[in-house]
Parts: sequence; C-alpha cells; structure tokens
Amino acid sequence: MTRKIVVPALLAATMLGFAAPAMADTAPSGGGVVVVDQPDTSNLNNIWTFAPLGVPVFGAIQAVLQAPARLLG
Repeated sequence: MTRKIVVPALLAATMLGFAAPAMADTAPSGGGVVVVDQPDTSNLNNIWTFAPLGVPVFGAIQAVLQAPARLLG
C-alpha cells in the first residue's frame, strides 16, 4: 500500500526536478541570454578550498584530527 504511494510521488518529484531548469526564467529583462560573470577564484588557496579529489582533503584531515580535542574540551 505504501509503496503504491511513495513510488509515484518520488517519480513525480524527480521529473519536476529535471524540468526545473527548463521552466527557469531566462533573464530579468524578459528575454535573451543570461550573461554570468566568472566567479572570483583568487582566494581559493587555503586547505579548505583545495580539493583535488572533489573533497577538501587537507581540511578534512585537519578536522578529523581536531575532533577528539573539541569533543573532550
């Protein structure tokens, strides 16, 4: 019974998620192409933003090593 309700609901939510970019407004002026400036990446040189594997490796290691001290302190 629950499965008959949950599966279509999840399917509908997935389809709505895929359709969201297509339904997005193109520009505040009412039409045309949205021009987005490049992000500022000049300050991405610390251990929390250097992520060669998609995860800030050095920052994650530091956080794991500091966790016991923060839990006990």
